[in-house]
Amino acid sequence: MKLPQVSVIVPIYNGSAYLAETLSSLLFQTFRNYELLAIDDGSTDNSADIVRSFNDERFRLIQTDHAGLCHALNLGIAEAKGAYIARCDQDDVSFPDRLERQLQVMKDHTEAIGLFSYVEKLGNKHRWSNKDRVVMDLGHLKEYQPIEDGCLLCSTMFIRTEALRSIGGFRQAYYPVDDWDMECRLAQSGKVLIMLEPLIYYRFQSNANTYRTYAEMREKTRWTRDSYWRRMKSLPELTLEQFRKSQPQDLWSRMNRIRKDSSKLHMRTAGNRLLDGHYLTAAFHLCIGFILNPADLERRILRYVFHK
Repeated sequence: MKLPQVSVIVPIYNGSAYLAETLSSLLFQTFRNYELLAIDDGSTDNSADIVRSFNDERFRLIQTDHAGLCHALNLGIAEAKGAYIARCDQDDVSFPDRLERQLQVMKDHTEAIGLFSYVEKLGNKHRWSNKDRVVMDLGHLKEYQPIEDGCLLCSTMFIRTEALRSIGGFRQAYYPVDDWDMECRLAQSGKVLIMLEPLIYYRFQSNANTYRTYAEMREKTRWTRDSYWRRMKSLPELTLEQFRKSQPQDLWSRMNRIRKDSSKLHMRTAGNRLLDGHYLTAAFHLCIGFILNPADLERRILRYVFHK
């Protein structure tokens, strides 16, 4: 096998439910010169057997003891042979021309060190364009602004290998927002682009880890934002404990954080229920999310209706 141009990292932990579909979407890419590193992080199901069933010399299974997502990703980064690294999580589905189109953008924009795209949400019954949150503009690019654009789905990432290694990959302390932490640090080290169109189907699941870790995720999102601004000002980052102590602890501030976090959780749950066809439950969570933070829903509706 010749040296691959692209290394695709697929971190896996008990992902048998959708793993075959994910791997199939990568197997049949229009771009062929890649390696796929399936990093099995100590799965106890038959995920490894599913990877082995794809009898393709480009697919390489790497098994390790369970040490967490960031460890699996960093192992893949260390093992990568390609000049570029792409990522796809175990339950997301890549469009057939995803790798080809992302590679071409990077070749056309040699000043860029990384590239992401938008997504289309995928549920058990429906799909959602995500136009309530972002403005789609097929064939166009923009430069990534971490605070303005927020966390992009890491399943869409396509990064120059050396650039990803130079920032130290993913940091476990920031899990479960390690992806946004990485994106912030990457954007601070060079130019990062966004393709303003979906190249990935992002699967929404009611049992996703997001729901189990939501409170931690919101707190670490604020910590990540604080770390970003500190680096911008050439100040040392705070530890998580130091950051907690730096936050306003009066009752009003704490209740306001809880209100906004709860609204986001209800909005996400509403979207999940809608995609699964549970319309009454979706409406219930949508109403609760609106009551808690009406301005957020208003912004989404205006963006969806007027595409701006």
